[in-house]
Amino acid sequence: MDGELLSILAYFQEQLEEMSAKFKKLKDISYRLYEENEELKKENNELREIVFMRKKEKKSKAYSNLLHLYNEGYHICHPSFAERRKGDCLFCQKLIDSQLEE
Repeated sequence: MDGELLSILAYFQEQLEEMSAKFKKLKDISYRLYEENEELKKENNELREIVFMRKKEKKSKAYSNLLHLYNEGYHICHPSFAERRKGDCLFCQKLIDSQLEE
């Protein structure tokens, strides 16, 4: 009985040590994945900022061009685009106002 008990305890200890080693490996992998995930989040945010800035610059340039056309006396609205204006146009004004709100 004593030999059997010692054998079971020795086996149990081996299993615990093996599980402990596996747990350490799993913990190390998890830590590396966490670090990689944090780096990817940071990179993703940086890329989003770059894309957003480019979109904003393009939109700003397009708006500036439309405003310039309007100030030169041309329609920028869909119904009469690029036709000469005689006075103010409510459609053009609405387009300008909606661009300012964004």
